[in-house]
Amino acid sequence: MQKRFTTKSLTSIFILIAVATIDTLASVSLTVPAKFYHVDEKKDLILVNQNISDINTNGEGNINEIVLDKKYSFIEPVASLSTNSSYRVKFEEQVYSLYFTQLPVIEIGAKKEIVDSPSIYAGFSMSEQTGVVTESAIDIEIRGAFSQTFPKKSYEIGFLTDTITAEDRDVRLLQMRTDNKWNLQAMYNEPLRIRSKISNELWQNIHQIYYKDKEPEAKNGIDMVYVELFVNEEYKGVYALSERVDRKQLKLKKYSNGIKGELYKGDNWGGAVTFTALPPFDNKNLLWGGFEYKHPEEETDWSKIYAFVDFVKNSPNEEFYRDYQKKFSFNNAVDYFIFLNLSRAADNTGKNIYIAKYKTDEPYYYVPWDLDGVFGTDWQGWDINVTNDILSNGFYDRLMQDRSANGFRVALNRRWAELRATVITEEFIMSKFRRDYDYLLNNNVYERERITWNAFEQNEAQLTYINTWLKNRLEYLDVAFGNVLVSSDVVLSTSTKEADAVFQIYPNPASDYLIVTFDSMPSELIIQDLNGKVVFKSSLVGKTNKIAIHTLRKGLYVATVKSDKNIRTQKLLVQ
Repeated sequence: MQKRFTTKSLTSIFILIAVATIDTLASVSLTVPAKFYHVDEKKDLILVNQNISDINTNGEGNINEIVLDKKYSFIEPVASLSTNSSYRVKFEEQVYSLYFTQLPVIEIGAKKEIVDSPSIYAGFSMSEQTGVVTESAIDIEIRGAFSQTFPKKSYEIGFLTDTITAEDRDVRLLQMRTDNKWNLQAMYNEPLRIRSKISNELWQNIHQIYYKDKEPEAKNGIDMVYVELFVNEEYKGVYALSERVDRKQLKLKKYSNGIKGELYKGDNWGGAVTFTALPPFDNKNLLWGGFEYKHPEEETDWSKIYAFVDFVKNSPNEEFYRDYQKKFSFNNAVDYFIFLNLSRAADNTGKNIYIAKYKTDEPYYYVPWDLDGVFGTDWQGWDINVTNDILSNGFYDRLMQDRSANGFRVALNRRWAELRATVITEEFIMSKFRRDYDYLLNNNVYERERITWNAFEQNEAQLTYINTWLKNRLEYLDVAFGNVLVSSDVVLSTSTKEADAVFQIYPNPASDYLIVTFDSMPSELIIQDLNGKVVFKSSLVGKTNKIAIHTLRKGLYVATVKSDKNIRTQKLLVQ
C-alpha cells in the first residue's frame, strides 16, 4: 500500500531538514597555528594575525568555536570574520575579546624588569601574516628622554646570537635594512599614532642623500613599519618598528688613515647645536654644546664640528657667504629648511637633529629624527594651531639673508616651486594620513589602544584638523617661500665693516614698539611684508631708538636698518 504524506507531515520533514542544516552550519570549528595567536590573560584579549582569507569558511557554515591554546566558544556564532570587528569568546566561564589583525605581532619575554639602563636580556619573536616568524635573543632597554615619563614606553632592542656570548646578530625585519639595532616607537604623544611615520616618509620623498650614486644603500632618514607588541604576554598596543640614524644608515666612512665620516646627535638645546653660542669643548666628554658625539667611535675629536659652528656664528659676512656652500650641503640645507617648516617641527631646529659628514673634506648635512611634534601638535601631543611663523636657528638666520643670484633664498624659492608641483601638495600629503589612518582603523587598532591606554581617544576629527592646518600652512609658506624678498631697500652688504656694526632689534616677537640699536649713523628702519612691500619706514635719530609699531598687523616681516655704509636685516614677528 502506497504511503501518503499530509501537508502537516511534509512541513515537519522540512523543519527537521532545516534544523539539521542549521546544526551542520553551526558546527564549524577553526584551528589557528600557534605562531599566529597571542593571548593576554590580564586584559582578556586574544589577537590573531593569520591571514583572514585563510580562516574564513567561505559560506560553509557559521563559526562557533576557535582552537588556539585552548578551545574557545563564540558567544554568538558568526558567518565570517573581519579585522575591523571584535568577537566575544569564552573558555569555561572566562570571556575574552577576540581580534584579527594584518599587522605583524611582536612578543618579547623578559625575566627582569625592562629599564632605561642597563639593557637586559630577553627573547624576541615576530610573526607576520605570511607565516614568517623571526625569533632571537635580544637585549632591550627603554629609550627616549621626556617620553620616558609617558606610561607607554618606547624601547631599543639589539639582536644577539645568544645570551651567553651576547654577540651582535644582524637581521632584516619587514623589508627594512639588515641590522642588529632597532627601535620600537610607542607614539604615545601622537593623537592618531601616525604623524612620525608619515613625516619620516615625507622627508625621504623630499630629499635624497647627495652621494647616493656612490652609496646606493645610504638613506638620509629612517623607515618605520606598524607592529603590535606583547611584553611578557601583556598587550602593549601599536608601535612603529623603526630603523635608526647611525653610521650604517648613512653609510659614513669608517675611521681609516685619516679618512672618516662624522656624526653628531642633537641631544639638548645647547648653544652649539642651535648655532647661537660657542662654548669650549673637552675631548674627554661625549657631550658638547647640545651635541652628543656618535662617530667615529675610535676617537673623540670635537674640533671639526667646533670649527663649523665657529664659522657659522662668527665668520664675517664676506667669508660666510663665499664659503658656506663648501662646508654644508646646499641642497640638503634648502630641503631640510622646507621640510622643517612644512611640518612645523618646532622641536627639530636643533635638539632633535643629526649633523653628519660622509667623509673627510666633504660637507656637513642634516638628518631629522624624532618627528612626533609635527603637523599641528607639539612634543606633548597637544594641538598647536600655529601656521604663520618660520622656524629657524642661528645657521638658517644667516642663510636667509643670502639673496645673491645663486644663494639660499633664490634656491629656496625655486625648490619650493618644484616641490609644490609634486610632493608638497595638500592631496599628496593628506593621502598619506588617510592611508595610515584607514589601515589602523580597519585593523581595529584604535579600539585596542583605548583598551590598553585609558588616555587614548581616537577621533577622526583629527584628520580634519590636520587637513585644515596643512591648508593654512601651505598658504602661508606659499607667500613666505614663494618670493626671494629682493628689493632696492633690502640688500645684503658683504663688507667686513657691516659685521662689526652694533645692531639690535628687540623685543622679537613684538607688539607695540621696537627698540632699535644701530651705531652707523644716519640710518633708517624699513619693514617689509613677505611680498616685499614696504609697510613701515622710520628715521633713526640716535644709536638707540624706541619705535611705535602698533599700526602693523600681526604676522612675519623683514626688518632692515640701513645707513650709507651698513645694512642689517632680520626677521620680525609682530603679535
